[in-house]
Amino acid sequence: MRLTPLLIGSVLLVMTSCGKSSRKPDYAQNEVAWPDNMPEHQAMVKYLADLQQQYFLQPGNRYASTMRAKKMLAQEPPKDEKKRMQFIYETAFECLSAGMTDQAIQLLEENLEQAAKMPPAERSRMRNLLGICYLRYGEQQNCISNHVAESCILPIDSKAMYTVREATEKGYALYQEILKDEPDNLNAIFLLNVAAMNLGYYPDKVPSQWLIPVDRFGSEFSMEKFPNIAIPLDVDVITLSGGVCTEDFNNDGYIDIFTSSWFLGDNVHYFQNNGDGTFTDRTKEANLEGITGGLNLIHADYNNDGFRDVFIPRGGWWNDYGKVPNSLLKNNGDGTFTDVTKSSGLFSLYPTQTAVWSDFNNDGWLDLFVGNESRKNSEEYRCELFMSNGDGTFTNKAKEAGADLLAFSKGVAACDYDHDGLSDIAISSQGQPNILLHNESDGDQLRFRDVSGQAGISGPVKSFPLTFLDYDNDGWEDLFIFTYDASNCDYDNAAEYLGKPVKGEYSVLYHNNGDGTFSDISAGSGIQHAMTAMGFNYGDIDNDGFIDLYVGTGTPEYTSLVPNRMLRNNGGKGFQDVTHVGGFGHLQKGHGIGFADFDQDGDSDIYEDMGGGYEGDPFQSAFFENPGNGNTWTCLQLEGVQCNRDAIGARVHVAVTMADGSKQIFHHLVGTGGSFGSNSLQLECGLGNAAKIDSVTVDWPGGSSETFADIPLKSCVQLKQGTGMIGTKELHPFRFTHAPDQMDHSMHMEM
Repeated sequence: MRLTPLLIGSVLLVMTSCGKSSRKPDYAQNEVAWPDNMPEHQAMVKYLADLQQQYFLQPGNRYASTMRAKKMLAQEPPKDEKKRMQFIYETAFECLSAGMTDQAIQLLEENLEQAAKMPPAERSRMRNLLGICYLRYGEQQNCISNHVAESCILPIDSKAMYTVREATEKGYALYQEILKDEPDNLNAIFLLNVAAMNLGYYPDKVPSQWLIPVDRFGSEFSMEKFPNIAIPLDVDVITLSGGVCTEDFNNDGYIDIFTSSWFLGDNVHYFQNNGDGTFTDRTKEANLEGITGGLNLIHADYNNDGFRDVFIPRGGWWNDYGKVPNSLLKNNGDGTFTDVTKSSGLFSLYPTQTAVWSDFNNDGWLDLFVGNESRKNSEEYRCELFMSNGDGTFTNKAKEAGADLLAFSKGVAACDYDHDGLSDIAISSQGQPNILLHNESDGDQLRFRDVSGQAGISGPVKSFPLTFLDYDNDGWEDLFIFTYDASNCDYDNAAEYLGKPVKGEYSVLYHNNGDGTFSDISAGSGIQHAMTAMGFNYGDIDNDGFIDLYVGTGTPEYTSLVPNRMLRNNGGKGFQDVTHVGGFGHLQKGHGIGFADFDQDGDSDIYEDMGGGYEGDPFQSAFFENPGNGNTWTCLQLEGVQCNRDAIGARVHVAVTMADGSKQIFHHLVGTGGSFGSNSLQLECGLGNAAKIDSVTVDWPGGSSETFADIPLKSCVQLKQGTGMIGTKELHPFRFTHAPDQMDHSMHMEM
């Protein structure tokens, strides 16, 4: 049962006129003035702060719960009993959304006896809301205030069992009462089992008719657990939904972390890797104080100066409260960043959370495609194609290129999928058929054509993250489009764990046929899980040479406790679910994900933002350390000369001789990975049990190809375009700090 109240449909969302009236809808407007009387960076800092107070925190904004909850608590409830109970429900929901969970519980408990006299549907709503309030309060008191590494990772480890138990005990008891009246409430069954795990009652004390079998938390492949070591590294920052970049931003050879939180009052964080097993928060020193918001982050060296910059898309999901600017943060090369959005030509006020860097005209400079969000009953926010002018500035040429689409863009990806030398664009459009734009540009004439139908890539309709990657190493980039079916999320997640059919769409794997078309091979591929995908990225977790998928899951609703999913690539034959054996099944809201070899030991670790969408749903970010494996590897760092400096869009083919003498080629695409999370641009190439590397061939963006020989195993090699030069970067592997394993975060929470 979904608990979003009628209030959101009737008061919070911008209303449109009905019937035959010609009156235009009364859209929320951003009337905040840009401060022209100060330097650009400081002006953006002030503008974001002003937007938060004057534009975002408004009663009509679904996500501005705190001000609405406080206002409702100060009001006298209606005298009419039916209206009074509806008001109590809506007020409690707003309190829960704002993180004022104790007040939500008090309201509902005080009216529980009266709720028992209501019709079954209304009584059910009240009891289910109280149940989730109890469970969320338990999370706040234990998973956040007394956070340990294993908190909220399914199945719950004994180290993470609750010590503050009262609220969760009440929830556990209430869900049993609910299920007596609602035996088909599958999400109540799932939440009952989660509560039982947190209390140490699972499986023995869970009534058999509601027990999720223990074997449902098994694995399709045996592997070591990836421990969450965010606490000792001091990178367990508490955020709401946000993005992640994993990259060496100061060129000291070590991968750093850049992370965000989507509210305009939430500062970004920059954690510098010290190369000794620790990180330091250098947000202030990096000139990033006051740079706020961003549901996603995408990095690239847009000006070819050798330092990676960061793009922050803002406003996604906020409808007409999303008319806020994105940010381009220029890396100054001295440890600081400067906001250059205005001067670069990227300033616009459209809601978005997704963008992709690529060189769409092969002039050696990265361009930027921004997928904006237009939906029914909103103003039009067309997609933008910012072409680089080669001097650090951009011009939007989407209209003349045929790329100014109206779509509810939730993910964009770029790749030369048909190997004609031009980078193409895929767009997931929530609630509509997905879009594939074929780049047919000729010289200075930019032109994209929608080939979705002939390419065969329409579904899933309820889509979110997507990516191009060559999952089977046949040399052609395949297309993954993951589903986000919020209306069926809770039911489908529970149904899968209970062995019952799901109602919603599955994600789709489109195999590249090599002729400009794709075939849907999802059935039997191992990706058809009830995931409700949001965050997504990929990497090779076991260095076998085949790319694995990590999916962040959930919806903003507190009832949506959906374990994040890790799908291991089984040698290109499909995917195996290793979520639980690997320790990846985090129940919080998985958003930005970044893979990187932070400790230079040859395997990829993972950093993930775990916060939710409502004000009261922050959570600690996670850092999953790769325990290692017996396979070999190489790390490749490409430097473009004629093409863009980081060679984004290059295809790399690593030819090896395996231990048994057989030959194998592993194929890679240079980029930041999936559409919700930003991996390091260095290629961390697993090679299985390869005995030697025969050659590395690079198809550089723009058409030239180059082969490099004498590439050593287990090393980091730098390849420079057009020179045949091979440089080796000295690696200094280190061990991460692993203690303490518990941290009190109560000072960060309002309960």
